[in-house]
Amino acid sequence: MTLEYPVAGRRPGGASWLDWLAALTRPLLGSRAGGDRPARPAEPALDPQLRHAQKLALAGVLSTGVVHDVNNALLVAVACLDLIVETPDQAAVVRDHAQAALDALRRATDLTRRVATFGRPADGVRQQIDLVAVVRDSARLAEPVVRPFVELSVCCPAHPLTVRVDAAQIEHAILNLCLNARDAMPKGGTLHITARSAIRWMPRDGGRRGHVPVTYAVVEVSDSGTGIPHDVQAQVFEPFFTTKPPGQGSGLGLAMVRETALAHGGLVELTSDALGTSFRILLPLC
Repeated sequence: MTLEYPVAGRRPGGASWLDWLAALTRPLLGSRAGGDRPARPAEPALDPQLRHAQKLALAGVLSTGVVHDVNNALLVAVACLDLIVETPDQAAVVRDHAQAALDALRRATDLTRRVATFGRPADGVRQQIDLVAVVRDSARLAEPVVRPFVELSVCCPAHPLTVRVDAAQIEHAILNLCLNARDAMPKGGTLHITARSAIRWMPRDGGRRGHVPVTYAVVEVSDSGTGIPHDVQAQVFEPFFTTKPPGQGSGLGLAMVRETALAHGGLVELTSDALGTSFRILLPLC
């Protein structure tokens, strides 16, 4: 299973710019260990500049898929406007075509705005938000990137899941998991994104006073790929770890997913077998 998303573009001499990025930023992290399941706090935060560089790389991947969707939306709008010009005396038909054109243009505007906003540095502001809304927004951004060979399924509860988070960081983490899932299914498959609540028994005072039930909001990203080999599952959250060939993965995506969850007082869980892989981001409910 490939663990990181590909980013096109190679530098002179055959090395990709991701090789250059990894070589440049590796000293920022030093020697670090990770990969607990579930992931627990044990490491310093990744450098903010490194986080932003990886975010820009992800924005580049998203933009390639969004361009296709924006083009389709503009084609719909142009076609509807052409029909309006050709049928000036049919008010109901004109109104329907105008509404379809307006809807298409709004979708194109929304997609371009989201990609542009995604690439900006995060302000780090945490607010109480509905995690369901973040999941749905992330799915809309991921959809044009995972299609046409991967079917996307989104399942969210009707009630809100209120969490206090930096929404941009959580969206970034979800998109990283979606692109990893896509790469795990090169021949096609199904990508499931689910939001729900769940209870975990967590240690109190380091386990010296037993365990207590804690209710989390959960975002689960699952694929129907071949799974992650058991002998590398403990390494997948380590910075710069990747199973991809040189130049095809920075090895930073899952490390940042883990750091984001821990920074928000949550954790990350991983289960994987021959039928697929599931990553779960757990965030404390408000």
